[in-house]
Amino acid sequence: MSKTAPVTFDLTTIIKLHETNYELFKARSEKEVVSAIQDSLKMLPFLSAYYLVSDAGLNLVLSYDPRSRKAIVGIKKHIEISATEVAKFFSESIKTFAVDNVNLTPEILATYKDAGCHSVTAIPAIQDVVTTGVILLGAIEEQVVDERIATPIIKLAETIPLAMENIKAARAIQQRLRELEAISDTSQLISSSGDLQELYAVLHKQIRETIGDLSFAIGLYDSETETIEIPYLYDEESIKKIDSFNMGEGLISILIRTKQPLMLVDDTERRARALGAKFIGKAAKSWMGCPLVVGGEAVGAIIIQDLIKEQRFTQDDLRFLTSLSAQVGGAIYNTRLLENARRRALQLQTVAEISREVSSSLIVDNLLRQAVHLAVERFNFYHAAVFLLDPAKEYAVIREATGEAGAQMKRAGHKLAVGSKSIVGIVSKNKEPLVVNDTSKDPNYYANPLLPDTKAEAALPLRVGDQVIGVMDVQSIRAYVFTEENMKILQILADQMAVAVVNSELFAEAQERLSQHRLLHHVTTAAASSTSIEEALNSAVQGLQVTLGGDQIAILLSDKEQKSLDVRASIGYPNEESAKLKIPFGVGITGWVAAHRQAQRVNDVTKDSRYIAVNSKIRSELAIPLIYRNEVLGVLNVESPRIAAHTENDEEMLGTLAGSLAAIIAHSRLLEQFRNQVDRERMLYEAINKIRRTSNSGKILSIASDELVKALSARSVSIQVNLQSAENK
Repeated sequence: MSKTAPVTFDLTTIIKLHETNYELFKARSEKEVVSAIQDSLKMLPFLSAYYLVSDAGLNLVLSYDPRSRKAIVGIKKHIEISATEVAKFFSESIKTFAVDNVNLTPEILATYKDAGCHSVTAIPAIQDVVTTGVILLGAIEEQVVDERIATPIIKLAETIPLAMENIKAARAIQQRLRELEAISDTSQLISSSGDLQELYAVLHKQIRETIGDLSFAIGLYDSETETIEIPYLYDEESIKKIDSFNMGEGLISILIRTKQPLMLVDDTERRARALGAKFIGKAAKSWMGCPLVVGGEAVGAIIIQDLIKEQRFTQDDLRFLTSLSAQVGGAIYNTRLLENARRRALQLQTVAEISREVSSSLIVDNLLRQAVHLAVERFNFYHAAVFLLDPAKEYAVIREATGEAGAQMKRAGHKLAVGSKSIVGIVSKNKEPLVVNDTSKDPNYYANPLLPDTKAEAALPLRVGDQVIGVMDVQSIRAYVFTEENMKILQILADQMAVAVVNSELFAEAQERLSQHRLLHHVTTAAASSTSIEEALNSAVQGLQVTLGGDQIAILLSDKEQKSLDVRASIGYPNEESAKLKIPFGVGITGWVAAHRQAQRVNDVTKDSRYIAVNSKIRSELAIPLIYRNEVLGVLNVESPRIAAHTENDEEMLGTLAGSLAAIIAHSRLLEQFRNQVDRERMLYEAINKIRRTSNSGKILSIASDELVKALSARSVSIQVNLQSAENK
């Protein structure tokens, strides 16, 4: 190797080096810094390279070979070296190493040795006693890098940390300005908009412009139900929402519980587990969230996450998110309160509308139809239905429901047994509201295939006093939508419907009773105007069948001598023999009524041993004694193929009719007796006149026998006269 000599720079090169250093100082980005360093190193006759120092070692930024005017061939892009070795070898302002120096890392020297260099000079870039980078200069042949020649390069190394610091400061200022601008824009929106979705969209826009286009979500917490919903979720270029779910063990739940911001930028899954949190699905590589706190209580949270990149967020990002959260928390809370107030007002208006209908309408079907449709529309439910209990209180039968599913259930006569393992069945038995805010977790949920999207269901009793007459059932496609407040409003609505049903039933009953009494008046009038008992009784049974709707009806009259009942008029019986029965007093239900002089209403004749089975289809019977002046004249008997077909009202109504019929029968008998007596006296008078007009004894006897045949309706009459006895006298 030839003798080495120091390298000298002419004045022009020195000036250019200083100018480049100045350009480096003015750099506003890392790219401009690298460009300035490269310009400086290109003016040197050395094989130069610039490495950045990291925890993992040295990372090549650029290199230059003045001989080829290109990057150094074969130079290592990454050199593993410990922080201790960095401090040992690159902590002085300038230090030269022979290429065969056994102490320096071989990877550093190998490239320069292969390139024909005899030494390598290291000039570190130091910031606050920490080496952040290093410039390496390889001397060729007789070249020597001494401090005098290296002065411009030393200045360059000293300027690099300052330039980087300036860039960071400028970037922080710009970031802060963007944050302030975002907060200002958000403030203007808060003062001008009451739309939560619009507010969510603006928040997303501000965060995207300030922090980056990342997964973004807003969570809202309901302390009453202890649930969280996600009304705005941006993920993979789409915006959606997630229905309410229970406060659990996720990171968002931790934010709400602790009311403190949280940032995880590496090993997020392990660190989340250490906090007691669980990830559902793929864990984010970087996660940051901040609670929305109002009046010391968490009402929600803002979450940002990067699913791919670690170290994505900085303390500046967290500070910005915290500032933004503090500002928008109150706005979101107040807007939610306003929306809830509007929704409650609309719901109460619905109750008021139904109340007006209750007071003005007696057509219950129209009212129930309006109520269930308003419940779906005003409460934003998926389905609503009203079930009414059957007369036997055994089943809750659907009366009105919404949508195609409701129409199908009505056509099928859908019913649920009282006390059955269903929400409606339980409410109809227990007489108390029941809420299932998550149907997937409730064992009593009856999964209706016609309503597959139901996530929550509530049922409320239709009560009048202590009696339950039906159940109102409402369903939602969102879980945890039923709160104590909206359940109170729904119960008011259910109570209004109960009143409407009762009013309608009372009105219908009154109308029916009025109609029945009119018919009974007609029956009584027709019977009273009849010319004979048979005509009166037949008129009565025919009118009763019209009034009672096709039941079997019979009127049996008492035979005092035989102590039995004879069927004197009947209608609806399958054969004549059934209507010609002769029933002894005390036998059968009618015989018992005649003997005991008491009405009997039997709901199920198959369970009454007194019943005489004339028609196998008969299931219920109502027998009323016909009593006039303390005398049992007969029995009015009504039979039906339906169980419990006759009500207390029917018994009362027929009892009134029985009293009138008994009087009519008694009067008809008296009238018939009077007519018979008049007819006999008339016939006697006519016979006496005929006899008086003849003196022939044979004709007298002939006239007498003819008149007796007519009077007695006999076939023949024999008259014997003892003439001998008359002559002896």
